[in-house]
Amino acid sequence: MKQFRRIHCVAVLVVSLILSGLATGVFAQPKAEEDPEVRMGRDAAQEIERTLRLVTDPALVERVNRIGQEVAAVANALEIPVTWGINKRSQFTYTFKVVDDKDVNAFSLPGGFIYVNKGLLDYVQSDHELAAVLAHEIAHAAHHHLLRLGQENEKINRRVTLPALLVLVLSGAPPRDLSNVMMGVQLYQIAKLNGFTQEAEMDADHAAIYYLTRTKYNPVGMLTFMERLARDEARRPERQLGIFRTHPPSRERAQAMLNLFKELNIPVNRRAVARILPVELREKNVQNLNLTEVYLDSVPVFAPADSNGKSSAERARQIGERLDSLLNDGIQMFDIRLSSDKRTVVARNNPILTVEPEDAALYGKSMQELAEQVSNAIKRALWNELIQRAY
Repeated sequence: MKQFRRIHCVAVLVVSLILSGLATGVFAQPKAEEDPEVRMGRDAAQEIERTLRLVTDPALVERVNRIGQEVAAVANALEIPVTWGINKRSQFTYTFKVVDDKDVNAFSLPGGFIYVNKGLLDYVQSDHELAAVLAHEIAHAAHHHLLRLGQENEKINRRVTLPALLVLVLSGAPPRDLSNVMMGVQLYQIAKLNGFTQEAEMDADHAAIYYLTRTKYNPVGMLTFMERLARDEARRPERQLGIFRTHPPSRERAQAMLNLFKELNIPVNRRAVARILPVELREKNVQNLNLTEVYLDSVPVFAPADSNGKSSAERARQIGERLDSLLNDGIQMFDIRLSSDKRTVVARNNPILTVEPEDAALYGKSMQELAEQVSNAIKRALWNELIQRAY
């Protein structure tokens, strides 16, 4: 999946290995020392790693493996209904490797061999988001998606490709007709298989959310990751992929996640899993006074003066804590207003800060003017975030 939405070029190799496995009866063989599916994935991994450069940084490798193994343990213990794939329970020994590639990409092979690009590690904003990506890839393996894809490809060859070839050969059709028909068969094959991969993606999203609910990782990380992809996708020139689309649009996947969260009563707090509207405190010098200023997502909100026995730093910390709590509750622009005293900024009737006479004296403005300034700054930060997240 390039940018978590495009199937990796290794798919051709994997499907060819799957087809060879199907030809020898992967599911028909008696129990061997090594699961045929695992052997198939191992063979594919060996071929793939000849062309990949793996990251050996111990910290990166440890992070991916630690999080991946936590989710894999749940996948091996928890059976999730398969909406697309093969309903065959398997317990794999999952391996996780990091690829030295800047693309936002991850993919899995049959039997639990999972690869994550370094570019994806740079793109995720928390362990929650990384766990979501790994859970998605684990679900691909646990639900045997590539094997199912190989089976479907074999069906198409048996029902469409081979009969078409046979008819053309027996009828003595000229080479040009043979070429045109085979092109049509290939396009049909692409359309059918890509339709199946879209179903596989939705199934992997669905299963991954269930896995994450049994871990310490917040499944909302999958939503914030997908919404960011949808946003980035919307900002690129539109491409009509048609039959070549391998994944459902990120927008549709994000909405499906929201629907499942509602069904499972999972609260959606995006700030808990991603860098969204961070509240920060920074030092600021005003008229030779060392103050502490509250920032909301890089927007300066207010640097209070010392007042009522509290230092600027103490007041700023309290303002930041109140603001942070209200943001976690999901306040929006229309929730921000001034109270009746015209010097207190509130959200849903909860005070964020009250401008004091010392503030007005320091900045040479009325308390109402300063309160309106603070209110507008908070609204501006909320608006900026809304635009940034739009997809």
